[in-house]
Amino acid sequence: MKRLLTIMQDALLQKQPLVLVTIVGSTGSTPRGAGSRMVIGAEGCLYGTIGGGISEHLAEEEAKTLIREKRSQMKTYILHPNEQADIGAVCGGDVSVYFQYLDPADTGIAQVIQTGIRGFTARENLWLVSQLAIGPGPASLGLVGAAGLVQWTGSAPQDLKAFLTPQGTQIRQGEKLYFSEPLVRASFVYVFGAGHVAQELVPLLAHLDFRCVVFDDRESLVCPERFPDAEKTLLGDFSAIPSLVQVTQDDYVVVVTRSHRCDFQAAAFALKTPARYIGIIGSRTKLKLIREKLSALGFTQEIITGARVHAPIGLAIKSETPAEIGVSIAGELILARASPIPEG
Repeated sequence: MKRLLTIMQDALLQKQPLVLVTIVGSTGSTPRGAGSRMVIGAEGCLYGTIGGGISEHLAEEEAKTLIREKRSQMKTYILHPNEQADIGAVCGGDVSVYFQYLDPADTGIAQVIQTGIRGFTARENLWLVSQLAIGPGPASLGLVGAAGLVQWTGSAPQDLKAFLTPQGTQIRQGEKLYFSEPLVRASFVYVFGAGHVAQELVPLLAHLDFRCVVFDDRESLVCPERFPDAEKTLLGDFSAIPSLVQVTQDDYVVVVTRSHRCDFQAAAFALKTPARYIGIIGSRTKLKLIREKLSALGFTQEIITGARVHAPIGLAIKSETPAEIGVSIAGELILARASPIPEG
């Protein structure tokens, strides 16, 4: 989303009119769900996707028309055959798509986008909310935080708490319909270990909108130049982690260090935190040793093998190379993010 907002900001600064295309609802089998977005300029797609195929092509053409007409629109695409108004797709579902016209002369929109981009550097949850208005007129777009209104174009709605949704959701207030989606999540992925796996994993997680902090005791490895996609890199001894890192219940811990000693120190720290996910790399033999040492420290088996602890880390996809292991870890983190926070 940060990349999407940055592209929108650049285009609006160049006085280019845009249409922000968003899936705001879906039923049945569809390529993408609510919250999928792309931004369209007069010449076509600038960034993003709503699933590809014929529906995306039709949406792009619709957006070009709306740019010429300077108006917003809602459309439903039927993605299964032999139905009235079907578009020739065979996915089996249908999607509701909102086309929001953004006028480059609207300074309020530019301010919302700029504030949204800045939000990615803060440790606060932030939601992007659009009023699903139809026709000409200024776009109604805003940002809401846990503490209330952050910024809005035009008149803001009254019940802001309704917009604090865990995923993209339509919300009706009176005669007005809105779509709210989490934009910035306060959570971080703390990656302990800056070796080959971390180097493959961090850029992948950043692309998936996870915010990463990399920790290691090797100065030559833990540096911004090696991890340009990380929010932060931290240098320190693994025994000093508690004085350098603060993990919340929204955060994820990935333990992929160079040795079982460092893995043990990072795991012992993680188990004392409320982290929602703890993943530890290693063979079954190494993990058995780490569990025995954790048990000797006083951690119960309920804690060591609790629902939030994933050891060995990653989805079971027979991964072997650092890149493959990175994919398996990323997949498990996607699943964890989409699941309720585990207890214990």
